[in-house]
Amino acid sequence: MNPLAMLVDLFRGLLFAVAHVTGGSLGASILLVSTVIRIALLPLTIRMARRARAHQETLARLQPELERIRRRHASDQQRMIEETVALHRKHGVGFMPRGMLGAMLIQAPIYGALYRAITTGARSVGGFLWIRDLAEPDIVLAIVASVFAAISAKLDPAAAASSRAWIVAAGITFVFAWRIAAGVGLYWVASSAVGVGQSLILRRVDARTTR
Repeated sequence: MNPLAMLVDLFRGLLFAVAHVTGGSLGASILLVSTVIRIALLPLTIRMARRARAHQETLARLQPELERIRRRHASDQQRMIEETVALHRKHGVGFMPRGMLGAMLIQAPIYGALYRAITTGARSVGGFLWIRDLAEPDIVLAIVASVFAAISAKLDPAAAASSRAWIVAAGITFVFAWRIAAGVGLYWVASSAVGVGQSLILRRVDARTTR
């Protein structure tokens, strides 16, 4: 059997098992399971977020020298590429932050399987709180998801240089959340809420390291 399909079945069974414990509420189950999984992966996502930020900071420091290379070899693309690669290698800068690919390979199947389990499990199962049908989009839930996304972006030190980052995050989240099933929207809200916590942790870690 396909390992991904097995993971989807595992998550689907977990969702219905937790729903049974929470009085038959699949909506509550989606929130709980999504939150627990997101928190369980938090050490990995925090580590990757710090490495991504360090990667961006290194690239920013190298930008003046990169500009000089571009100007010096504007007519020789091959030489420009060679010197750019050499500069990156000298400062230990790769195509992406170290460990990022491995982290993506770990997270992608988990989130993908959970997403699939929610979309297939939330069909015609009723509502939750103000939501009439978890299988249909809900505009209020989309607004809640976009608010959490905006707060997370506002708190993210990596986005501090852009005053519009939180607006972009809120807008994109709202557009997508308004078009997906409310069951998936609950998963998105849970993930965004933990994302806010992640941003707060990163800010605290940064405050400690700068003392």
